[in-house]
Amino acid sequence: MSPKIFFEDFERTENSDYLHGIFGRCLVIATRFDSMCVRMSKIIKIKEELIIRKVEKTLNELNAGNTNSKIRTDEEFNLLIEKVISKYISLDDSIKTLNSPKKLSQILHKARKSRNEIAHSLTMGLEGCIDTKIDNVVLLKEVERLIGDIVDGDIIISSIISRFNNEPILNKQSLLQYKQQIIEWVISP
Repeated sequence: MSPKIFFEDFERTENSDYLHGIFGRCLVIATRFDSMCVRMSKIIKIKEELIIRKVEKTLNELNAGNTNSKIRTDEEFNLLIEKVISKYISLDDSIKTLNSPKKLSQILHKARKSRNEIAHSLTMGLEGCIDTKIDNVVLLKEVERLIGDIVDGDIIISSIISRFNNEPILNKQSLLQYKQQIIEWVISP
């Protein structure tokens, strides 16, 4: 017999496999929301840098004879863009970078908190065969709430990205169906 700290319950049942599948699909949705927010915040930062770069190039052209007045070289600019792309940014900071109106920002932060709950605490204590450790009805209600919050945030960030790319956004009916389809996908056996 090994010390109790080690994982020992390897029993699998149809129900425990179903519940673990839900946890995996929750992580897929949570990760999607997180990565879209982070990517959009980086795109905003890069766009800002591109605007500044255009101004720099104009100023450099105006002072073409004065080599000491060059603001940044192409190499320095490229290094900056590389740094923006590779730099870690938290979900919280990426949402702040979006500078969304208060109501949208609140929805995004609620989605962030639900994402964190899924990533850090939803499965606490649920190791091995979880059939006797959890009430499926209670778990499904909690998952629906968390995923619903994340999908609300997903809709906002997807709409922001669509507008940024000059693409259309879904109408209200399609957005409601989208939310329900994701929730069903997460909780369906």
